Amino acid sequence: MLTKLSAQTEKHIKIPLDNLFITEYMPSAPEDYVKVYLLGYSYALSSAEASLSSLCAMLNISESDARTAFKYWETQGLVLVVEEEPLLVEYLPIHSSAPVRKFSKTKYEDFNNQLHAMLPSRQFLPSEYNEYYSVIEDCHMEPDAMLAIIAYCIRLKGDNVNYRYILAVAKRMAEKNLLTFARIEEELSQYDAYSGETAQIMKALGSRKTPDHEDRNLFLKWTKEYGFTVGTITEVAKSVKGSSFARLDRLITKYYENHLFTIEEITAYIQNRDKLYELTRSINRIIGVYYEQLDHEIETYISSWLNMGFDDESLKRVAEFCFLHNVKTLDGMNEKVSSFYSQGAVTVESINELIERGERQDNVIREILSTAGTTRTVTARDRDSYKTWTISWKMSKDLIMYAASLSNGAINPVAYINSLLASWFNQKVDSVEKAKALSPSPAVPAKKASNKVEKTYTSEQLNAMFNDFSDDDM
Repeated sequence: MLTKLSAQTEKHIKIPLDNLFITEYMPSAPEDYVKVYLLGYSYALSSAEASLSSLCAMLNISESDARTAFKYWETQGLVLVVEEEPLLVEYLPIHSSAPVRKFSKTKYEDFNNQLHAMLPSRQFLPSEYNEYYSVIEDCHMEPDAMLAIIAYCIRLKGDNVNYRYILAVAKRMAEKNLLTFARIEEELSQYDAYSGETAQIMKALGSRKTPDHEDRNLFLKWTKEYGFTVGTITEVAKSVKGSSFARLDRLITKYYENHLFTIEEITAYIQNRDKLYELTRSINRIIGVYYEQLDHEIETYISSWLNMGFDDESLKRVAEFCFLHNVKTLDGMNEKVSSFYSQGAVTVESINELIERGERQDNVIREILSTAGTTRTVTARDRDSYKTWTISWKMSKDLIMYAASLSNGAINPVAYINSLLASWFNQKVDSVEKAKALSPSPAVPAKKASNKVEKTYTSEQLNAMFNDFSDDDM
């Protein structure tokens, strides 16, 4: 017996969530990473088909951000990325800690003493010590560098800072090859130098939260890597008051990807946003699709098409062309847009001209097929053959039509046209008169006797054959 839940019932299913995730992993994880983990977990428990794009659309994040989040949870031992393309993630059982490795008691005696001095009221479990030692040895980090990171995290989070947060910061530092006390101090002093500006942005968001390590990392990305000014970032933060740094990061990244760096450019973009939504809805209506959330579609397709030089009307014209040719997906339309763009057609006029040129060519091909005795629909392969005949072989229409007339009655007329024209091309026949002067070929190829003799060749003979073909022959 086959059974299934209705879509409405699935929406109300309770998800079993291990309390260890909440107490040991969630506190130190970035907000968006938690959302990705939970929604992905929900998908894993659901019978409905889910994709990375649907997860990103629901959370309003990029696929790159989602992949980074799953990589983070993989390092935490909670998931396993089985395949990259398409992304396949396996959710693993949640354990309190990894198996304890043995370390020398005397080797880390000074480290332990300084750690106790920084957190005198804390009860350290063997698992926490083990995690610190593991990062130090696996990443080749100086113990003093780890202590500097711990002190920094205590300043940010207080004495109750979760050790997994400390480990996450340490691993980020190690990824940037910051492994010595001197390098860590230099990096942390840079964070401190911008702490006032980071706090200013946090205030603009309407938050009283003290900026943490991830927030300061994001600030440095926006200013140093992306090139935004503090003033621009602050104004953007005011426009999304009540949001998190993670949400602000998505906005700043989106503006960066769209080459919008000043508040004036961003304001104009936002004012144009309503027009983008209307254009997107119009395109969806024409090709026959529906999406409740349009942001992902705009960022993935519409903005890119507009940046190519298309406008609202030319994109609608391409959508109409797609619908008439049974292309009813955004990916399919994207291929058509790219095809028109590659041929320099981005306006309604140039697109119509290209379409009309294609229709005229199809009419010629239909005439050729009709002469050859077939009335089937023109296919992409027919168009490729016609391009070869006219452009590569430079055959005239009269000569092609003559070949078609000779092919009438053949089992595969187009194949026979190809064989005739190829033969004439090799013999430098460029007119109907020269073709007629040759010994006539039967319209329907004569069937050869079936008692053929198969001949075998040695590998040396085959190599000799292929070596005889020079570049000029190809």
